Amino acid sequence: MQDPTKKEIRAAVNHLDFGEDFEFDFEAACYWFANFYHSGQSSNLYSVLSTSEYTPGMMETGPDNESSVYNIYLEIVAIFG
Repeated sequence: MQDPTKKEIRAAVNHLDFGEDFEFDFEAACYWFANFYHSGQSSNLYSVLSTSEYTPGMMETGPDNESSVYNIYLEIVAIFG
């Protein structure tokens, strides 16, 4: 598992185009990736998680499988996972 920065994640998925909500969806996808894969407080992914502009709802446990957030998340996992 790699430990990319948010800048590195952004560069890796920059080719994706999921419409006008891409920035919000990207933030959410990064949040979930960092949440599931960080390796502790000193990792880059923990920094991504703790500085995210996205805050999940109380009942959320991950991205909705039928959303563009999920598709971006899968792309991030494929590249860095």
